[in-house]
Amino acid sequence: TVLQHLVAAKLSIILPEGSVTVHGASVADASTERNGDFVVNNTIIHCTTAPGAPLVGKCGANLRGGNHPVIITIFDRVRTALDLASDAGLGGRVEVWDVQQFLSTNIYEHSLFDETNRSAAIAKIVDRYNDIVAAAETDPSLRIEFER
Repeated sequence: TVLQHLVAAKLSIILPEGSVTVHGASVADASTERNGDFVVNNTIIHCTTAPGAPLVGKCGANLRGGNHPVIITIFDRVRTALDLASDAGLGGRVEVWDVQQFLSTNIYEHSLFDETNRSAAIAKIVDRYNDIVAAAETDPSLRIEFER
């Protein structure tokens, strides 16, 4: 849930307003007729801490539909996702990103690589994340407290 909403926060900061549709983390893709957690143009983003064969199957369906699948996961599962994609014959066709690098890249870019601006860049993502949690989830313990 946290991973998905952090990705949503970053996407909503970098994309034009209204480009990102956020669903509760427990909402299944199939029940909402989504191809993944986020659809940005022809890129389908899947967020998970536990990539498995069913997700790689969705990535295959994304590719067959003319879309570009991206899996965002935790560092310890990047290799797992890459191996699963390769085993399914999708090696080199599915992007797999570590969520920490995905987020830190944004923080560095938006702070213009200036340490004095980093806190504000982090605060922007955290604030957006907390807005998403308030709108999409019922558990307020998912909120992040960030001291500025």
